[in-house]
Amino acid sequence: MRLVQSIFFSFVCITGSLYAAPFGYVTNNGSDTISIIDTATNTVVGSPIALPVGSGPIGIAITPGGKFAYVVNEGLASVCVVDLTTNTVIVPSITVGTDPDGGIAITPNGKFAYVPSDVSNNVTVIDTTTNTVTVPSILVGTNPEGIAFTPDGKFAYVTNNGSNDVSVIDTSTNTVTVPSIPVGTAPIGIAITPDGKFAYVTNEVSNDVTVIDTSTNTVTVPSIPVGTDPLGIAITFDGKFAYVTNSLSNDVTVIATSTNTVIVPSIPVGVIPLGIAISPDGKFAYVVNQNSNNVSVIDISTNTVVVPSILVGLSPQYIAFAPHQGNSNLTPFPPFQFSGKILHQHGKFKLKSQWLPSVSTDVISYEIFAFDQLLAIVPSNAPLVFEKPLHPQDPFSHHWFRKYQKYLHEKYKVRAVNSSNQRSEFVFLDVVPE
Repeated sequence: MRLVQSIFFSFVCITGSLYAAPFGYVTNNGSDTISIIDTATNTVVGSPIALPVGSGPIGIAITPGGKFAYVVNEGLASVCVVDLTTNTVIVPSITVGTDPDGGIAITPNGKFAYVPSDVSNNVTVIDTTTNTVTVPSILVGTNPEGIAFTPDGKFAYVTNNGSNDVSVIDTSTNTVTVPSIPVGTAPIGIAITPDGKFAYVTNEVSNDVTVIDTSTNTVTVPSIPVGTDPLGIAITFDGKFAYVTNSLSNDVTVIATSTNTVIVPSIPVGVIPLGIAISPDGKFAYVVNQNSNNVSVIDISTNTVVVPSILVGLSPQYIAFAPHQGNSNLTPFPPFQFSGKILHQHGKFKLKSQWLPSVSTDVISYEIFAFDQLLAIVPSNAPLVFEKPLHPQDPFSHHWFRKYQKYLHEKYKVRAVNSSNQRSEFVFLDVVPE
């Protein structure tokens, strides 16, 4: 098919809600399934997502756009991929290390999934574009369990349950730059504040939380006593509070991050609470109770349980939402016009777009996404221009034309980043003929 020499399009910005639907996905270790919770009604919807028999699903992480879930299967020492638009498994098995014990995290740009393995003492890296292993083994400490990324995606922090420390991986080289940051006894859960400045680590044997300064990779607060056998941890989107699940005292402890003190010692939940996650609207904490086979919901504004029990599958472990992509502390995008064009010349296509910077002086840059991946980061101190060159070997081949059509019909989205490294909600960019 012959393409015209020059094609012009206009783009219109449309403000809207978060990209992903408000669903929570719960791994059920005993029934090899995933339960889906509608947070609008706090009920389980649809049929459970069936995973390969014998999977023993534990950890789960969702890509930034909310399209795919990556599930750690303890029983098969693998990761499977679930398409959340159809709720079906599209990749049954990606082999990782020996005995992956629940930890998994996806880079903020959505390109890679990192999986610690407890027995082989390493981290495996999966390319989410091809769903293949790109780095089979990054050796860390003994019995690695939890993992979390800094908001810029440059570093991954790994808890080593057997060596009582945390290792730091440079994701640009996939090498360990800090082999050991000593913490409490048997560290397991980890969460990093939205500004990227601190990592909070739960220590299941010493029954406390350790705080690491990520700028120096040193411990600033050795011990914040919590409940018995703390495992999961989640930090609110404003960074003010950390919620910790205590698996043997069957409760949740709340820490104020400004003072690193406990402000709520105990919120009773179900039996053996493990995973915890903050809802997409930032108002609730969802707690997975392994031996109750249910999920409890805590209202963050009152620190009370508002939904004691949402029944899920057998032996539930963790819950995940699509990564949070907005922050109420950042001025939302105002509606504005976005214009652009696609040019074809000498076998190259170029998407060229331009718009006016935000009126908010706190915005320092914009992140541009397509196909659920970060395409570019552009500064906000001048009119913004983004160019996406396409370089086909044969500009008139069928393969290249499909690639061109893909760029033409994809919905692009943009979000702002402020000086505190907080991100606004996405603005969607619809491509329409001029």
